[in-house]
Amino acid sequence: MSDSGGTLPATDSNISATGELGLLYNKGNTNSSSINAKFNISQELDKWSYQAIANTRYKTSKEADDGGDEYDVTTAQKNFISTQIDFKLASPDERIFIYAEYENDRFDIYDYQTLVASGWSERLWRDEFSEFKYSVGPGYAIAEAKNDEDNDDLQGVILRTALEYTLEISKSAQFRQFISTETDPEYTRTKSETSLSTKIFGSLAMKLSFIMEHNSNAEVTQESLDTETAVTLVYPVSYTHLTLPTICSV
Repeated sequence: MSDSGGTLPATDSNISATGELGLLYNKGNTNSSSINAKFNISQELDKWSYQAIANTRYKTSKEADDGGDEYDVTTAQKNFISTQIDFKLASPDERIFIYAEYENDRFDIYDYQTLVASGWSERLWRDEFSEFKYSVGPGYAIAEAKNDEDNDDLQGVILRTALEYTLEISKSAQFRQFISTETDPEYTRTKSETSLSTKIFGSLAMKLSFIMEHNSNAEVTQESLDTETAVTLVYPVSYTHLTLPTICSV
């Protein structure tokens, strides 16, 4: 199970695709701009299901040199892609999964991080109002350090666990909690996303999300915990269309 986002799919819909694009521009005492984009596609088949996610973030700010001339400085640049394929067993809620992800963060101590994992995935329950599912299994992770003699490459066997809970609070409001952890004896990386979405006009919905990412191997000069708060306007569509909500991130 990967970080899916979105709402509970209709029982007669086997494929969905969503896209997100966010622009934030500040001018005055603070001059900066940022772009956030995300694409998510998933499909349920009789024996298989799959999901693919691509996410990118880019931020620049204005700085001045000694002569007072301003120039753009990139302060954030991060790309992430993941995919998961599930093979359904005799019970469609019990599955064997294969998961892979790749992350490139320009301002991290690693050039890139990637992993492949496989194991057991199960949907413990799903009813009209809620759904809870998890996946757990071993994998292999690689983190290649930048050209810096103070940092070493990391690679080895890890255990990946993911949990997702979705609750339809009402016909117009939904709560979602997602947590994933990748760990070995010397390294742990945990991601969490908590979101609450509610319809504000017709199919148009507002989504408030809080994302945390903790890295136990953060450099001494870096914070081990990154957080992001976002308010999103989302327009859901059927599986034959693409959603392009507007995001305002703080």
